Amino acid sequence: MAPRAGWKKVAATVTVTATSFTFTASAAQAFFPPWWPTNPPTTISPPVVPPPVVVVPPVVPPVVPPPSIVPPTVPPHCEPKCWDPCTPNGVPEPSTLVAGLAGMAAAAGWAARRRKAAQ
Repeated sequence: MAPRAGWKKVAATVTVTATSFTFTASAAQAFFPPWWPTNPPTTISPPVVPPPVVVVPPVVPPVVPPPSIVPPTVPPHCEPKCWDPCTPNGVPEPSTLVAGLAGMAAAAGWAARRRKAAQ
């Protein structure tokens, strides 16, 4: 395979991808606000009236009794592997499975390409 043929495929792929995103993507209004040909429209708001002053009478805080101290309870004795808080959950996240499968597929494709190139 000639070295230029690979670049032609890459250029075609980039062109098709960029064109499809250009025609189908919505405008990024959050990053680029709309441009006004003249000054933006102005709004007139009513004058601000200060809120009335509210006088709060002083409040005496309630008397809180001292906290009662309860000694910790000792967990019951169980077998060595009864419960271990450090044991991880046995079920992986779905995104972890998908990422692992994608990585294995990429590695398999790379290996197949190398084997094909070596023949």
